[in-house]
Amino acid sequence: MATGEASPRDGVLDCARHGPQPATFVCRHLADSLASGASVGFFTSGDPGTPRADAWCAACEARVQATGGEWTDESEWFAGVTMICGACYDQVRALQRGRPG
Repeated sequence: MATGEASPRDGVLDCARHGPQPATFVCRHLADSLASGASVGFFTSGDPGTPRADAWCAACEARVQATGGEWTDESEWFAGVTMICGACYDQVRALQRGRPG
């Protein structure tokens, strides 16, 4: 996984692999899948106006559904939300949807 420094002022992450990119947020399981290639599922908030909406894996989705669709402190802890760059996000989304990244 390529991470880097983010600038809260402009929402840009300086990714070690891709250089300056928009900052995005995913669960740690999705971030880890970049390195492992593991299929973990891909869920988003579904905001059509956001090209890279916050995303999480099937295990995180199961935790949220177990609480009636609500994110709780426990499910947020389990998710371990992490910041990755937009290009890494696109790669993990393609990997989880079975398309070449």
